[in-house]
Amino acid sequence: MNVDVRAELLRLASLPSWGRAQHDDWDTHSDFIYHIHSLDDLRQKTREVAATAGLPLDGFARYVVHRWYNYHTHQVVLDILCAHPRVRREANPRHRQVDLYLDGVPFDLKLTPLPRAYPHDLAHAQARPEHLVNWLYRNQSTQRRYHTANRLFMLLYHAGDPRRAWEVRRMFDLLGRCSATFLEDPRLIRADFRSADGQRQRPWAGVIPCIYEAKPELG
Repeated sequence: MNVDVRAELLRLASLPSWGRAQHDDWDTHSDFIYHIHSLDDLRQKTREVAATAGLPLDGFARYVVHRWYNYHTHQVVLDILCAHPRVRREANPRHRQVDLYLDGVPFDLKLTPLPRAYPHDLAHAQARPEHLVNWLYRNQSTQRRYHTANRLFMLLYHAGDPRRAWEVRRMFDLLGRCSATFLEDPRLIRADFRSADGQRQRPWAGVIPCIYEAKPELG
């Protein structure tokens, strides 16, 4: 039976915190998230793996659902972008540094809220995207997803409550409109920073702002 992953993503009432920093060991135990679309199947598999591997169920379950949600919302956005004529999908889904090609240039796709640790507000990030891009490269996780190649950053922001940026990841109509606006005239930035090993890096990057303007409550 085919499962509509978009509908399953919308079923999630809340997104628990990671519970611990993202780590290669728990990533390996939870790699089943890539192949499961159903939320119910995900929970069943989580219980089985936690019991077999001797992992704490509550903490592991939070970790798994967070990874599952982030991965599948990423894939939906990738589908949206790749539907545009300027974009071509990377044929190898296991490629570590390339998700798509924009006008023939390879890019990884990264969905990110405005980080709490970022030393400026949203207005600054939008006015100075080059500063945001360099900060994101310098402060990325050093786990399996670390790299310094070209990246498109989809910047997610919930104007009513920045803590709810996770919900913007599944506002698929909004994500589609923001993607289309960016792709009409992509502004690419030449980043310039030092990687973890001290080497100068100058990848291409782009920022796709996706801002949800919360409607005022009536009453």
